[in-house]
Amino acid sequence: MKNFLKIILFAAAFVGMSNTAEASHLAGGDIQYEYISSTGGTHKYKVIARLYRDATGIGMPASITVYACSANYSTASTTCTQQPGSGSVAPTLFDCVSAANAGVSIEVYIYEGEITLGGNAPDWTFAWSSCCRNPAVDNITNPSSQGFYIEAKLNNQIGQNTSPEFVSEPVRAFCTGRTFNWKQSAVEPDGDSLFYRLDYVKGGNSGSCAGTNLAYATGWTYDQPITTSPPNSMTMNSTTGLISFTPSAVEIDVMAVSIDEYRYDSTLYVWRKIGEVNRDMQIAIASACTPLAQAGVQLDYQAPGIYPDPDNGLPTVDYTCLDTLVTMKFQVKLDCSSISPDGTDFRLTKPDGQPLAIKSLSANCDNNNEATEMTVTLYKPLSKNGKYFLYSKVGNDGNTLLNKCGFPMNEFDTIQLNVQGCFNALYDLENVSIENDENPVVEWSADTSSYPNYLFQEWQIFRKDPGAATYNKVGTVFNQYKYDFKDNQIGFIKVDQDSYDYRINMKLNDDLQGETSDAHSILLERDNGVVPIIDPDTNAINLQWNTYNAWPVDSYAVVLQEKIAGTWMAEFVHDHVGSPQNPVVAPDTTYQMFVELLPGEYRVCIRTLNPMDTQYTAYSNCLPIIVTTPPVPDTVVVPNFITPNSDNINDEFIVRFVEDYEDLSRVSIFNRWGDRVWQSEALYDNSTPWRGTNQNGAKLADGVYFYTIELLNAADNYEYVVTGSVTILDAQ
Repeated sequence: MKNFLKIILFAAAFVGMSNTAEASHLAGGDIQYEYISSTGGTHKYKVIARLYRDATGIGMPASITVYACSANYSTASTTCTQQPGSGSVAPTLFDCVSAANAGVSIEVYIYEGEITLGGNAPDWTFAWSSCCRNPAVDNITNPSSQGFYIEAKLNNQIGQNTSPEFVSEPVRAFCTGRTFNWKQSAVEPDGDSLFYRLDYVKGGNSGSCAGTNLAYATGWTYDQPITTSPPNSMTMNSTTGLISFTPSAVEIDVMAVSIDEYRYDSTLYVWRKIGEVNRDMQIAIASACTPLAQAGVQLDYQAPGIYPDPDNGLPTVDYTCLDTLVTMKFQVKLDCSSISPDGTDFRLTKPDGQPLAIKSLSANCDNNNEATEMTVTLYKPLSKNGKYFLYSKVGNDGNTLLNKCGFPMNEFDTIQLNVQGCFNALYDLENVSIENDENPVVEWSADTSSYPNYLFQEWQIFRKDPGAATYNKVGTVFNQYKYDFKDNQIGFIKVDQDSYDYRINMKLNDDLQGETSDAHSILLERDNGVVPIIDPDTNAINLQWNTYNAWPVDSYAVVLQEKIAGTWMAEFVHDHVGSPQNPVVAPDTTYQMFVELLPGEYRVCIRTLNPMDTQYTAYSNCLPIIVTTPPVPDTVVVPNFITPNSDNINDEFIVRFVEDYEDLSRVSIFNRWGDRVWQSEALYDNSTPWRGTNQNGAKLADGVYFYTIELLNAADNYEYVVTGSVTILDAQ
């Protein structure tokens, strides 16, 4: 294998030689043309030639001669002069390999001139050639005796044309063992279609437009011009111009890329080739890339705004609340083809450890398909104060990010985003009220100016049941302007049995903003734990309830409601002269209720108003009070509650004196919706009474039920119907 020192030695050998050898260290070049104007049958074109020279060789001339040839017209020529700025080192040469390992330093020279074509022809060729190749080249035979030739072609029969323009750098130094993605980028000003392909490197004589394909040395071909692993694995995407390969040997190679240009012929309805440009390139393969390149994709810690976190040492960038774009800058340019656009090369976690979805990754890739920075676009903005962690992952493309030298970013490499200045969403639980003695209703308020409304997702309602240690989510409200929730899981039976605690949380941008303080429902009970029974001697009912905690309560009102024609009518505050003060002044939560009511169905509840915001009223559950018409002496006596818990106390629905009715004494039991759940035979038998079951013998739920007793003594012509309510209370 040849050594890179041959380049230096070869350069020294040519110092002081004639102009015929002055281009012997050309390391690449391409030629392009640009249409300027037409006069009569002639057409003026601007010619641009870019030549790349080994800096250790002979200097470049101030001008070069470019020829234009066609079989239909005389050969034309133009003197192209060297442009200001020529002579600078190729900017991408040492990105991966040091100058010492590359063994070469390449300079860029640009020449421009104008040439006039004699007319339209399908075979115009613009060409420039020079003597001799670098003798250190490995992949062509007798490199020192081979010429350097570049050309561009034009078919202007279907219109004048400006050729594609190569905009990526043609000289690079690579290292063995890494996979490189090398983009041959071009711009096409006319909107024509381009087709990229690997081509032969060519030699040719000065003044000629006929290049000769050079012979490749054994082991190399024009489409496999580099020794790769596995062998012959170099590929080129004909649409994008992306060359992919993994070099496996230290060598210097030459290769060529051509771009074919096609335009649609609307007369013949076919695509016609109207142009072609050719690029000749010298490639240096070194044994190793630089330590910086080998370190893989690394953040540029010198970039403005990045600093180490004083606590964990992670590279950190400050961001503002509601930012949706995160920018990362890197020490070595990225290989843009390694970026997975779907964002799967990275993960982002919020301060609470939950993920925040990444929408896409994008980079401002340059002409070489490389970028020094990348932008992460988020589906939703950064919306919590604290530290977010953005870390590298293997994406759906099968790799992490690669730098332009083929080295990957370590998985789980992390950058920290320090977010401050976020909003504090203001909302609070206001009330828990029992609605119509059936379900708890939770009410809350929110200051919509305290958070970005467009981030709202849902209200979450949490409940802690009696005896439970934690709150569980029991409901969701998706309308951000709806501030109430009915808990249908807690029905009319449960509201009479227990008090329930509630909290509210708001979800914004996939983040829960924090639970409110809790509030519980008011549970009204009789002091002995059973439904209100009027003491026959005092006409009194003793009531008690728990302290309400949604606001500082001034007082509680004991209210009565009467049921008329099946509907609960407007309530009224109980004001029996024998009862204590009503409303009851807090913190007292007891009340001895004296009642003198007409026969009917009533219920008693507790009510309190928020003294600071009177739109909120809290109700307790309601307890029934049944006032029946005193029966005539020979009617039955009916209990108003049973406790079928098999303790032999009030287990059964015993109807006293029912046996006095010999023709009919049928008992029917109905639930609160009017559905009949149990019925006796025609004659009710106290030896087999109703025990709180349905017709199939299944135990009924605790609660209030209604009875109808049909009574008939035909001999006395006495018919009577007794109605009322009975409460099942399975007290253990």
